[in-house]
Amino acid sequence: SKYGLGDSDEEDELPTDPKKAKITTLEAQQRANAEKMTLNSLRQAQKISEDAARNLDPKALVAGVASGFRPMDDTAEFLLMDKTQFFQAGGNSDFSMFDPPRHRPTITSPTAVLAQEMVGNEAHKMQLMKSSFFVEDNAAEDEPMETTGRLLRHRKLFNVEPNVWKDGASESSTSQYDFEHPSPALPISSSVSEASLMCDAQYEETSSMATGSIVAAVKEKKFVMPVTKAFKFVCNPKVAPVKVHATTVPLPRSIAYEMRDSWIADLGFYKGRSFKLSFGPQNSLVLPSTYNNMQKLKEFTGPSLPASMVFAPRLATDLSPCVMQLVEFNMVKGNEGFRESIVPHLEVQLNDCLSVNVEGSECPCIHPDSGTKLVSKHFSESLKQRNAGLKEDYAVSVWSLLFALWGDHDELVDLENNSHYMVMCRRNLLSEWLENTLLGKDLLSKKVSTHSYLEHMLDLLSCHRVNEACELAFSYDDANLALVLSQLSSGAVFRLLMEEQLFAWQQSKSDKHIDLERLKMYMLAAGAPMMQSSHGAINLLENKNWLTVLALQLWYFTAPTSTITDALNAYNDAFQAEECYAEPPKPSYKNAPSDTKKPVYDLRYHLLQLHSKRMHSLEETLDPITHTADVMDFRLSWLLLQTLRALGYRHCSPLAEARLSVDFASQLENEGLWQWGIFVLLHIKQQTQRERAVQQMLQRNVSVSAKVALYAEERFIVEELGIPMSWVDYAKAVKAGASGKHHLQAKYLLKAKHFATAHDVIFQHIAPDAIINGKMKYLHSLLIQFEDTEGSSIRVPNWANQGQIFLDFIDINAKFKQIRSVTNIADINARWENLKPQLSELCSRISLLPCPTSKHRLCQSEISQSLSCLVHGMCIVCPEMESSTVLRVALERLPLPQEFASKELRIWLEELLDKIQSQPPFSERQQPTMMEI
Repeated sequence: SKYGLGDSDEEDELPTDPKKAKITTLEAQQRANAEKMTLNSLRQAQKISEDAARNLDPKALVAGVASGFRPMDDTAEFLLMDKTQFFQAGGNSDFSMFDPPRHRPTITSPTAVLAQEMVGNEAHKMQLMKSSFFVEDNAAEDEPMETTGRLLRHRKLFNVEPNVWKDGASESSTSQYDFEHPSPALPISSSVSEASLMCDAQYEETSSMATGSIVAAVKEKKFVMPVTKAFKFVCNPKVAPVKVHATTVPLPRSIAYEMRDSWIADLGFYKGRSFKLSFGPQNSLVLPSTYNNMQKLKEFTGPSLPASMVFAPRLATDLSPCVMQLVEFNMVKGNEGFRESIVPHLEVQLNDCLSVNVEGSECPCIHPDSGTKLVSKHFSESLKQRNAGLKEDYAVSVWSLLFALWGDHDELVDLENNSHYMVMCRRNLLSEWLENTLLGKDLLSKKVSTHSYLEHMLDLLSCHRVNEACELAFSYDDANLALVLSQLSSGAVFRLLMEEQLFAWQQSKSDKHIDLERLKMYMLAAGAPMMQSSHGAINLLENKNWLTVLALQLWYFTAPTSTITDALNAYNDAFQAEECYAEPPKPSYKNAPSDTKKPVYDLRYHLLQLHSKRMHSLEETLDPITHTADVMDFRLSWLLLQTLRALGYRHCSPLAEARLSVDFASQLENEGLWQWGIFVLLHIKQQTQRERAVQQMLQRNVSVSAKVALYAEERFIVEELGIPMSWVDYAKAVKAGASGKHHLQAKYLLKAKHFATAHDVIFQHIAPDAIINGKMKYLHSLLIQFEDTEGSSIRVPNWANQGQIFLDFIDINAKFKQIRSVTNIADINARWENLKPQLSELCSRISLLPCPTSKHRLCQSEISQSLSCLVHGMCIVCPEMESSTVLRVALERLPLPQEFASKELRIWLEELLDKIQSQPPFSERQQPTMMEI
């Protein structure tokens, strides 16, 4: 029957009995009420499904899709979802967009199961039967043509652009990704539920009764159609912008401040603001700051920014955002004349050094040679830079002191170091150095008067200018004073007499009638630095710098036969006493640190202490703060270290030496003298540290150029310093690789004999391009370097499946070109025979070539095509071979492109057909032996 039920005569007959008719009418009404209940339940389930779809978790949805659950809907919530997760999640399932079309899922009524249980038939058949009643009722009221017209209008209304989500090839094709037909795994939900239901129903063309039911429902609703807009598949979501305030709460005002010491899990609250500081090139440093602090730095107008402003912390009232600032530190007094001041001294150091070859290392180690000669050369070089600046003048003073204490002099030739004559000569040399250092430029030419000549005489005596002081006294008719001054430093008897005279004047209080300057000169003659008088306490060492105090101790207060150590000890007692009556040896530069825990003394004082006490600390002596305000200026400290090592003072710790060498090398590198920085690094004693430091500096500073092999700096470190050329080549390879210059990188890696790395670079970046573009000679020139003189390849990882394949292919190509130039048939056949084993092996190994990129796959295809052509040539030249078998094996082994493989397959089939036609049936003859390629 049309309902799909069993045929029966009883069902076709209508009841004639009035009672039965009445019963039939009641049953029809009950069915209509049940149908209304069914529609109401559908709408209610539809509303519930809409709410569930809105609250659906996208992650749970993706997980359901991965397991085969694919809800599809045309609601706004679903259309606004990110479909990417949907399709990616379904990619691993058994569904494919290229699979054959599946059956369209049908809508199952909520009463389907109940109806099937009651009637015992399929639910679909029962739905068709129910729909027929609505069709019959509508047929009694409306004409068929009008129904058809309305149906077409509704079809146009609810099926606007039905192919938007489908393939245009077929409207009837469907998939689980069709937005108009939901999956049975999810209840029906739609923003226009009835329209969606109608749109789905009209695709169900299995029964005309379904169409009738839809028409009836539309008629009951009394739609007034016309200008209904199509559903928008893409909607712009409403975005609520989040207002971000550019503020940072200071830690003391943060709510996490109180828990900073309580919970380890909350360390990130305040440790998250920490920042690791590290220096970069040119002494640059990146450090965090605040916006307000940066504004203060911009408003600063001084010559140089103070460190207190650069490293200023965030104030408790500063809520400005964090800002990263790039700071470049420089020398405090500027870099003017740096190269001119240090390069001559480094050349002196280079000429007087010994380069020692260390066993097991390619990097030499440099030691200073003769100490006394080195002191003399540095001193003479410093004299050339006199008056160039304050630092240069101070360096002259230091080198002249070294020359006085340890230098070679004519009067000291062939003398023992500890002899009395040697000690006295050194004392006189120090005295001469003190005179030259303390003597002012205008002291001797200064104009004096009757009222000021005594003060001028004291200034002359402070510089040990006794003759000039006596002449000045005679010029002012002060013969008695001149006679006394002429006997300064004469001996203990004279000093004792002068001391008794001063005591007598003190007792008689006659000294109050004597000028204070004259009493001070008598105290010098008596060798008394301090005395009580009628003028009060007199201190000859007061308001004198430490060099003047030391000079007075050496000239006037110690015995004429005393040594440098005696004078230095007397000075130490003077400034280290509880009642200090002398100035400590502070550094000569301005604003020297004075409030440090450990006192900072002048470099020259440390050198004097080192001469007197051999085990004096070299770490304190070589600290830059002892002679310069720039703690990052290591020029003089490093030169003194090497000079003192040459003189035999080698008790400096290896760590302090290495740190000083690294710091000075970094300073030279920042000033563009990296080649001299390598010379400094070669003085590091430990082998591993020395090699690593030299290699890192090379990698930072070498220049890479295809035109220039070696620059002047690189030639200097190779020829003068003995740096191995392989280190320079490897550094150039690293620099070229960082710059993306892979051809130069491979070139320098091969020169440095880093074959494994060179092989990787050639395989990754050079070989595919060379094969594709036909640059066989260039690639062969690189790969041939992997073979040593004996002909066996160097051990390189993956050489057999990478570099060897390229090399064999290039070799086969070269042999084939030679065959083309041969005219003798016998030679051609012999060459082809020799080519067979190599060709067969390469065809077997070409599939093992790794193809990490598409370019490598193209390269592999090019090689396979070339090998296929060679196989064809082999079959033509050697007709005795089974060409069809050879071609078949070649097709199996060569990774050919699809189009080329299809072409080769057609050729092989033609060869096979020709062979079958020209010979007896293939089944009757014995299959020939297959030659492997």
